[in-house]
Amino acid sequence: MALEPTSNPGAIEPSAGSTQPTDSQGHALTNLLAWADESGDEGQNVDQINESDNQLIQVRLGIASGLFYALQAKHFPTAAHSLRVAKMCSRWAIALDLPPFHRDQLEVAALLHDIGKIGVPDYVLACPGKLSAEEQLLMDRSQDIGLEILSACCDGEEIIDIIRYNYAWYDGSKGNFGQTQNSLPLEARMLAIVDAYDSMTVDQIFRRARSKDRAIAELVSYSGTQFDPELVGHFCQLQADPQQIAGHNTRHWLRVLSPDHANRHFKANLTAIKRSHVCSICVYQDSFVRHNNDAVICLDLNMQIIGWNHSAERMTGLTRESVEGHRWSAELIGLADQQGRNLSPESDPVRQAIVNNIQSAQGLSIRNADNRFITVEAHIVPVVREDGTRLGATIQLHDTSGMESLHEQIESLHYRATRDPLTQLVNRAEMDRALTEMVERHSSQGKACSVIICDIDFFKKINDTYGHPAGDEALVMFAKLLQTHARTADICARYGGEEFVILCPNCNGESASSLAEAIRSELASISLSALGGKGMTASFGVTELQRGDTADSILNRADRALLQSKEMGRNIVTQIGGGLSEPSISDRRHWWHRLFAKVEPEVLLKRAMKTRVPLNLAAEKIRGFVVDHRAAVLDVQEESIKMVIDGESLPLQRRQADRAVPLIIELQFSPITSGNGSQHTKVQISISPRRNRDRRKRDAIERARHLLQSLQSYLVAYEFVDTTVATIDESTSWWSRLWHGSSQKES
Repeated sequence: MALEPTSNPGAIEPSAGSTQPTDSQGHALTNLLAWADESGDEGQNVDQINESDNQLIQVRLGIASGLFYALQAKHFPTAAHSLRVAKMCSRWAIALDLPPFHRDQLEVAALLHDIGKIGVPDYVLACPGKLSAEEQLLMDRSQDIGLEILSACCDGEEIIDIIRYNYAWYDGSKGNFGQTQNSLPLEARMLAIVDAYDSMTVDQIFRRARSKDRAIAELVSYSGTQFDPELVGHFCQLQADPQQIAGHNTRHWLRVLSPDHANRHFKANLTAIKRSHVCSICVYQDSFVRHNNDAVICLDLNMQIIGWNHSAERMTGLTRESVEGHRWSAELIGLADQQGRNLSPESDPVRQAIVNNIQSAQGLSIRNADNRFITVEAHIVPVVREDGTRLGATIQLHDTSGMESLHEQIESLHYRATRDPLTQLVNRAEMDRALTEMVERHSSQGKACSVIICDIDFFKKINDTYGHPAGDEALVMFAKLLQTHARTADICARYGGEEFVILCPNCNGESASSLAEAIRSELASISLSALGGKGMTASFGVTELQRGDTADSILNRADRALLQSKEMGRNIVTQIGGGLSEPSISDRRHWWHRLFAKVEPEVLLKRAMKTRVPLNLAAEKIRGFVVDHRAAVLDVQEESIKMVIDGESLPLQRRQADRAVPLIIELQFSPITSGNGSQHTKVQISISPRRNRDRRKRDAIERARHLLQSLQSYLVAYEFVDTTVATIDESTSWWSRLWHGSSQKES
C-alpha cells in the first residue's frame, strides 16, 4: 500500500556538527534497545511509564520533554495515552515507509497532542460520569490551550497543523477547519485513527475498555465520515499482524542521540504566536484595554483571570500580578447587588455569561481600594469566536458613585433652595409654584382644594418681651405642629414672618376648617418654656377653590378670612367661600328665546342672577370680589356698580407674553321680597371689553365666562330666568351709601 505524505521535504540526516554517541552511551543504548525489543508494548502496564520510556521521551522531544513531564504530573493517564499513541504511530509510519522527517513530525505531534489538558481543571479530568455542558466546554478548550502552548515553542507550523487537524472529521461534517479529505495532512489523519483506537481499547475512568475487535469495528463504521477509509483499512491490517514491525520504532527513536537532531523542532518562537488566540490581543485592542478609564477584567472558560487593566488596579486596589492566573470569585472584589446582598449562582452575571453565554448590563456594588463599597455599572460580555467556540468573558466596571454623589448634591441644593432655613418648611417661592399648580390641576379636574393661612397672634410682643431667640423657638414649634396635623399630601409653607400657609389638595372647605380648628385648639393648650411657661395663640383663614379662581384670587380670599379672624378678636378660624358645590352656570332658556333675545352688540355676556341674601350682604360679597380680583371701581350709583379688571389679574393667560383683554363688569342690584317675606337680591350682570374694537374677542369671551362663574360663587347666586320682579322699596337708594360707607371703612 503506497500512501504519500502531504509534503515531502526529504529525509533529514544528522548535521555535520552533531554530537555522536560515545562508547558508554552506545553501551547503554544497546541495553535499552534490547530491553525494549524484548518487552514490546503488549505487556506494558498502562498506568506506568518506566525508565526506558522516559529515555525514549527525552531522545524524541529533547528540550520539550519538560512539556510531557508537566502533563504527566498533571494527569498521568493522559501522558501514558500520549506515549502509547506515539509508539503506535511510529510503527505505522514505518509500515507506510514515510520519509524520516514526516515520521519525526508525527511522533512529536503524537506525544504532545493532548498537552492542552494541562489547562483543564482536575475535577473535570477526574469526573467519573458524563460531563456537564460547562465541563465539556472546559474539555474542548484544552485543544486551543495546547495549540497556544506549542505556538510559543515549535519551530514551524507542521507539528501544530497535525495536532490541529487531528480533531477534524474526514468529510468536514464536524468542526470548521476549512479542509476535508485528502487536503487534511496525512499525519493528522493517521493520528486521529490511532488516538481513537487507543482511547477505546484502554480502561477509562468513565468506562471500561472495549475489545480490539469492537474497536476496529467502530473505526470501520466511521470510515468515510470521521476517518480516512483507506487509512482505516491499512491500520486494521496492521493490527492483525503487529509482530511484523515490533521494535522498529524503538530502534528508530534511539538511532540518533544528537541534541541538535532531537531539538530541531523546538526553540523560543514568540513571533509565531497567533494573534487570534484569547491571550494575544492585537496592539490596538491591548492599548485600548490598558488605558481604558473603566476597569476591564478578562476570564477564560475555567474562570481564571487572564486580564486585569490599570483601571481595575486603581478601582479595587489589587495589582495585576496578584490576581492573574487565580480563579475568579465575586468575593475577590466584594461583588454584590446595589443593596450589598451577595449574588446567588442564578443571579451572578459573570457565571451566566460563561456558562449560558448571556450578556448583561446592570448596576452592582464592589469594594474599592479604600475598602468602601461603591456602585458600578457592570457590563459582562461572553467572548465567542467566529466559529462559535466559547473562550470566556470580559467584565467592564464603570464607577457610578460620583454620579450618585452628584444626584445627592443636586437634591440637597434643591431642598435648600425650596426650604425656609429656620423652620424647614417650604418657602414662599416654592409655595407660590405649588399653589399655581394645585389651582390649575383641580380647576381642570373639577375637584375641591383648600388654602389655610394662619398667623401667630401678637408675635411682635413675644420678640419684644422674651427676645428673638424665644421668637425663633416659637416659630419652630408652630411649624412642627403644622406638620404634625397636616396630611401626607398637604404642603406646609412659611409665607413670611409669623404667617404660614397650608395647601390642602383634594380637600373641601369643611375639612380644611376642621384641620385648622384642631391646630388652633392644640396650640392654645401648649405652654412654652421659652415664653416663661406661657402659651400663644394663632388666627386662621380658610377658603375653598371656586369657579374662575386663580392662585392670586384664592390666596387673597384666604387672607381676607384671616383678617376677619383678627378683627373678631383673634384665636379664631374663619372660612369664606362656598367652593365648587354651587350650581354651575348654564343657559336654561329655550333655544328660541336665546335666538331672539336682544343682546347689545358690544356685550360679551349678560345674565340675571338671584341670591338669597339681602342687599347689604350682597354688597359685602362684591367688595371681596373686587379685592381678590384686583378690580378697579369706575363708578358707583344708587343701584349699580361698574368696575374694570385688567389682563394681569384675569385667568386663562396662556403665556406671559399674552396681553389679555381688559373687561368691564356692570352690576345692577334690585332688592326683592320673597313670598315668605325674606329679603333677596336680584343682580343684572353685564361684561364687555373695555375697547369696543378689540379683535381678541374669542379669548375675551372665555375670560368673561370665568369671571361670571367667579361672581356667581361670591354671591352664592343662581341664574334668574323669571321676568317678574317684586316692587322695589326705599332701600334702593341705600345701595350707594352702603357701598361708599363700606369702602371708606375698608380704607
